[in-house]
Amino acid sequence: MAKKIYLEDKAKAYLRRVFKCSNVMVWKALTFESDSKLARKIRFVALKELGGVPNWKPEDIETTHEEAEKTMTQTFGDRVKLVASKRDTSVLVYVDGKIKRRENCESIPEFIALQNEVQCMAMSL
Repeated sequence: MAKKIYLEDKAKAYLRRVFKCSNVMVWKALTFESDSKLARKIRFVALKELGGVPNWKPEDIETTHEEAEKTMTQTFGDRVKLVASKRDTSVLVYVDGKIKRRENCESIPEFIALQNEVQCMAMSL
């Protein structure tokens, strides 16, 4: 079964308006027919903000602790990785081996929110 994000028509209309794109572009993004930067943004917003329902199980999250480096690493599938320092509050998010984001998570709720966002990002790729 091909990956797809299910979304209400009202939410699809919102995506068309916000991203100034056609119905076809929204359809291509939600059915993974397109992998453009715009399509990834549409999928991210659909999953994160509009309550989109994926027809697949999210990638398992694997967590490892590297004691020598004093880091915790979480992988979200093959492409996305989150690395949190145990020395300070810095967190790096990697996509395809390149740093895409740097954050300072001062509290556990901040870190959990970042984890949820990274998982949505991984699902939208």
